[in-house]
Amino acid sequence: MKLIRNIVFLSCFALLLTACQNADTTSNTQNKDLDTILSDISDKYVVLSVGTDSKSKDIKVEVEDTEDVDKVKADIKRQLKENDLSAYKVDVREKNVKQVEKENRWLDIENKVLVDLQENKKYKNVTYKKTDVTLKQPVTVAIVTPINKSDDGAHQYSENIKREVNTFLQTKDIKKKSKGDSYNIVIYDQDDQVIS
Repeated sequence: MKLIRNIVFLSCFALLLTACQNADTTSNTQNKDLDTILSDISDKYVVLSVGTDSKSKDIKVEVEDTEDVDKVKADIKRQLKENDLSAYKVDVREKNVKQVEKENRWLDIENKVLVDLQENKKYKNVTYKKTDVTLKQPVTVAIVTPINKSDDGAHQYSENIKREVNTFLQTKDIKKKSKGDSYNIVIYDQDDQVIS
């Protein structure tokens, strides 16, 4: 009798262990399926970026403005449903390629500006502030200083930085990278107040 009880107990335990392992495999397969779906979408359409959040079940996709957003969204939702992943919310947006190119160009330029400023001991503690870059507006190069707007010499300090940045932006290499885009230089204090 004890032997039969032990066999039944071990059999139940083995079944439980197998079920737990299958549950883990299923969740890994779903994650893999999501990656496969998004890879498939990137192969079919001109995808600029993909972001997923497994906690909130969000998928965000940016496609080139030559793509049909509704068609891309419908394709993603269809594949999610086929793979039992329909809990995900899908957000597909189009982005102008020229806009993306300009944003990337100016991100690189701003990084170079910051490095150039920080090489000078007077400006080593400055940072830059991310600003929106649009196709039709001048780019704002926003520099954040470690001073207060009310400090003595704050205005002169900001004017010196402006001159330094403008000189750097007028170099042959940077002018070539900026492709003639117009720009404004704005200097902020440590409290995010415009100095000049």
